[in-house]
Amino acid sequence: MKKVVAVLSLFLCGIIFFPASARDWKVRNVTGLRKALESSEPGDRILLKGGEYRLTEPLDIKQKEGIYMGPANARKRVEIKGGVEIPRKAWRAGRRGRKLCRIDISNLPVVDFIQKGHGRLNSPSWSEIFADGTIMRLSRWPDEGWMPLDSVVRTGISVRFDGAGYPGDPILQMSSPSADPTISGVAGDEGASRDGSFGIIYFRDEHPLGWACPEMGILSGCFRYGWSDEMVRILSVNADHTLEVRDTTFYGFGVRPGENFQHWCVFNMPEEVNEAGEYALDSERRILYMIPPKSAKRIEISLLEDPLIRISGCREITIEGIRFSCSRGDGIGISGSFGISIDDCDFYNLGERAVTIEADCRNCGLSLCRVYDTGAGGVVLDGGDRRRIIRGDNYVEDCVFHDYNRLEKSMRPGVTMRGLGNRVSGCEFYNSDTQAILMHGNDQLIERCDIHHVCQKVDDCGAIYYGRNPSERGSVIRWNYFHDIIVPRNVRAIYHDDGACACEVYGNVFNRISSPPVQIGGGSDIVYHDNIFMNLDCAAIKTDRRLKTWGKDRLPAHFAYIAQVDGPEFREHYPEFASYLEGDTSEPSRNVLERNVFYNVRWIFEKVEWSSRDYNDRCEGTDNFFSRMTDNWKTTENPGFKDIDNPQAGFEADPPLKEHIPAFQTAF
Repeated sequence: MKKVVAVLSLFLCGIIFFPASARDWKVRNVTGLRKALESSEPGDRILLKGGEYRLTEPLDIKQKEGIYMGPANARKRVEIKGGVEIPRKAWRAGRRGRKLCRIDISNLPVVDFIQKGHGRLNSPSWSEIFADGTIMRLSRWPDEGWMPLDSVVRTGISVRFDGAGYPGDPILQMSSPSADPTISGVAGDEGASRDGSFGIIYFRDEHPLGWACPEMGILSGCFRYGWSDEMVRILSVNADHTLEVRDTTFYGFGVRPGENFQHWCVFNMPEEVNEAGEYALDSERRILYMIPPKSAKRIEISLLEDPLIRISGCREITIEGIRFSCSRGDGIGISGSFGISIDDCDFYNLGERAVTIEADCRNCGLSLCRVYDTGAGGVVLDGGDRRRIIRGDNYVEDCVFHDYNRLEKSMRPGVTMRGLGNRVSGCEFYNSDTQAILMHGNDQLIERCDIHHVCQKVDDCGAIYYGRNPSERGSVIRWNYFHDIIVPRNVRAIYHDDGACACEVYGNVFNRISSPPVQIGGGSDIVYHDNIFMNLDCAAIKTDRRLKTWGKDRLPAHFAYIAQVDGPEFREHYPEFASYLEGDTSEPSRNVLERNVFYNVRWIFEKVEWSSRDYNDRCEGTDNFFSRMTDNWKTTENPGFKDIDNPQAGFEADPPLKEHIPAFQTAF
């Protein structure tokens, strides 16, 4: 009788238990799922019945080994969510007029706007609204496009130039504002505000004067530079056509003559909720204003700020075939673990990222996953010890990333790489506002990726970007296809920024890119070989000596970074590093360009000679910052592709490029 009662109690908890050496835990609800995770042993499988699992706190998997979690039936969708459904009667009863709903949400723990943007630490989003699984649009003025930032009344406190509120970075601490050539010639206050005041801008349009509660508004846009997008709360909208913000911004407000990157809009005003699928959230008065889509059947609101699943201190855990959505934070957070596999999962409608893999993880990663409609990037891929040269061997492979900048538009890439010895391979990145991959660390590998239509909303950026730290060495970028990155800004396929060094780039194809696909910003020990540049109405490679001119104040920060990792193991692993330190670190040295094809390319080189802010573009010649250039071929002849419009289809049996570069190694 006791055994029957025990089995019955497990059933009521949502678990049917089959005793065996390796058990199947068949889960029907969140209570049962938590019980299964707590009680499972090595070899067990936790099988989730199809349906939704709504969490009010994270699922914690701690100190477990050899566990599998996935759907009980592959044909039944399993979804883990961090939000709740707003009852249909609530938003039906809340209608005002023919369309607008005014809903009392005082019974929900909704979260107010959290300041976001360039250079700031990641943070969960505010509570967002979803209709039938699709994100609703936060009300916006203007509805489309931007207002120009053409008049600055007060620059305001700047994180970058005043140092206010930044978590700390040697580069920012050791570089003075005067080192940046763009500070001179910026309209508005001279430099940043020193009196503890926040920024004020002037607007021409009468429309903002009609807002009843402007303090609900969120000012969003690029306030000084085209690579820095921010969101900050409004303090007041005033009768003299000025708008004041209530917090610091990263660079302060400023207008650079001759540029049109500075622009803004305002989110979250109730008066601007005027189309189906829009909403505004008054978290202080606990009111939700929205116009649901006409066909909407369900409205949900995200609430949970922690990762939906936290994995810590585990080994050989597999999570497969599950969807993660409707939450303010990350999908999965992994720390202190080995051999964690996230396979064939979907991550979408999240306020932050899909997965974070922390530095103390080894052999953990994602495969065959889809990441889209996230608020602030895709995956953080950390792991390994740079000083002791210990590999992380964490990975992201065969995944698809798109539309991953819903809330934060700059420096929130599809994958952020850190540490040493990690890998991104076989992935596709597209339709993003910023980078595909932000690469920090050493001995990283990026290979066989298809990268296109990225960096659509930023300036001075790269689809793969790294820089400002010459101790980040030994990485390889190979066999990737960069194409169709057409934007009216300076965007690269690969950007070695501010003294970035020691990267090998080979076997890549760069096709249809509107500005030079490669930029080397004063660094050394960079090798390009066996690449194909094609269909460029610009130069293929842009180079400069910035560390000898306007960027020389970055050198102390470079040496601060070097001191963090320099030692016997580091120097033995990177034998060229001693040559770098013994030479003039401000002078580009030992860069190599060999066995590259330039097909239908306007120029090979664009050399920049900085003199204040003036520069000389499109200079093709021998003074191009490469120590060795051999066996490169510039041509208007098809180098041998089977299909000139689809380089991935491969080469003919005897391509013409082999006649000109016999040792050329083809990637496709």
